[in-house]
Amino acid sequence: MVNDIKPKPAPALNIPKGDACCDVSIIDTTTTLTVPDDFLIEPHIEGKDYLNLPDYAFLITSKEGKVLFDLGTRKDFWNSVPAIADLCENHVPGLKVDKDVTEILVDNGVKLTELKALILSHWHFDHCGNMASLPESVDLITGPGFKDAFAPGYPSKQESVFWEADLKRNIIEAPFDKRIGNFEAWDYFGDGSLYVLNVPGHAVAHVSALVRTTPDTFVFLGGDIPEALLDKRLPRPCPCSIFTAYHPDQENSRSTPFFKCNSGKSSFYVDPPTAQASIQTLIEFDANEKVCTLIAHDPAPLKTMTFFPNGTINNWYEKGLKPEMHWDFLNEMPAKGVEARPVLVDGLYKEGKRVKHLKGQAV
Repeated sequence: MVNDIKPKPAPALNIPKGDACCDVSIIDTTTTLTVPDDFLIEPHIEGKDYLNLPDYAFLITSKEGKVLFDLGTRKDFWNSVPAIADLCENHVPGLKVDKDVTEILVDNGVKLTELKALILSHWHFDHCGNMASLPESVDLITGPGFKDAFAPGYPSKQESVFWEADLKRNIIEAPFDKRIGNFEAWDYFGDGSLYVLNVPGHAVAHVSALVRTTPDTFVFLGGDIPEALLDKRLPRPCPCSIFTAYHPDQENSRSTPFFKCNSGKSSFYVDPPTAQASIQTLIEFDANEKVCTLIAHDPAPLKTMTFFPNGTINNWYEKGLKPEMHWDFLNEMPAKGVEARPVLVDGLYKEGKRVKHLKGQAV
């Protein structure tokens, strides 16, 4: 019976107390992606062939300076290093980018010289943008192993996914010396307002961030979360049987996730078992009502959060925005009698024009 399933208390995260806070703004990077589900998740569920992914970056402002978390996709992705240009043009079915994040910032009054650092969650093309557009004075914060894998950049290092110009800056591999929850952590500003977290498994040098938005509330940037707001296609109240009928684990359909990290040949996870362990740790953060978990590809914030340049998300707890975001992922799921959401982007776009259909045929 459903009533027999009782929620477990959220585990203690042991976040040090502090009064120093940061302002956090979500940036819509103007990247939209439609990719096969097996890039990221398994098992495949009939009727869910694609993932619809927006793409966000975050501007973090402290009295110590401004920091970016991720850069979205560079708008001229075809000018990436050859391996990444080939990946985007021939293996990503749906991709459209209107602006570089640096353009968005400048257009809205942020001087790039004000930026202290870029925290790069990982090297994938939809997160690292066009780093060469940042001043060389902007530090690059990464996880361990980044320099060995990528520096000094292509073409000097043929296997690198970055141009040499991208990496002409101070690269700091986070010197993790603390622990928050079950993640290794580094107090970046030294005042408890911004922690860089070691979140291994998805990619080499993968990190996340925990930002204090008030003395006792935080946002977790870069993880995964169940989403929010069931749209008008679905009945009110929404019976869970609409969706559990499609759950791959029917015996535990009410209490287990639909998906786990894809471990097949098409997976974008460098180490799926470790990534799955990191997600389990992230769940402990998401279980805490004072932590709002935001990921770069979650559609839910589009309906609930204030986006740059119109304000910050620091009042997320006061406004009750986290609970509002908690079931939106179901809108992407197949359901009996309910059409799935249409694809977010219907092919590959260059400079605003579609050049390939979703199935790869030239337009």
